Amino acid sequence: MKGYKILEGVATADIAYEVYGKTLEELFANAAEAVEQAMVDTATVVPSQSVKFKAQSTKLEDLLSDFLNKLVFLKDSRQMIFSRFDICINKLNARCYQLKANLWGEKIDPVKHKLRCDVKAVTRHLLEVKKNKNYYLATIVLDI
Repeated sequence: MKGYKILEGVATADIAYEVYGKTLEELFANAAEAVEQAMVDTATVVPSQSVKFKAQSTKLEDLLSDFLNKLVFLKDSRQMIFSRFDICINKLNARCYQLKANLWGEKIDPVKHKLRCDVKAVTRHLLEVKKNKNYYLATIVLDI
């Protein structure tokens, strides 16, 4: 079972997802997979190159938005797409979360990769991260 599903009828000219994860790391990885799947068939992406980065925020929603928008930025600036996401999230103190990500993928090759949507950004519209009894749940909307 995928860790995300498309929410039909939530946004027009956008794609909305509900994302699940047992941990914050799994939630963020599933959200990243949803974003990448919107852009390309990730089954065709070989995780041969890595990009590492860190981010911090006082809110999980902002951290998720920053992380996912970094994927869009890397697609636009370096022409890179990803199929594997190694994520570590720590609570530094009562008011700050830190994300360390190691993204695995490769340069876009139009012959090899079946490109789908050109995601422009992850929007703030409906963005939320919640913890339920057994899992985390996030809603994200992609501007396409």
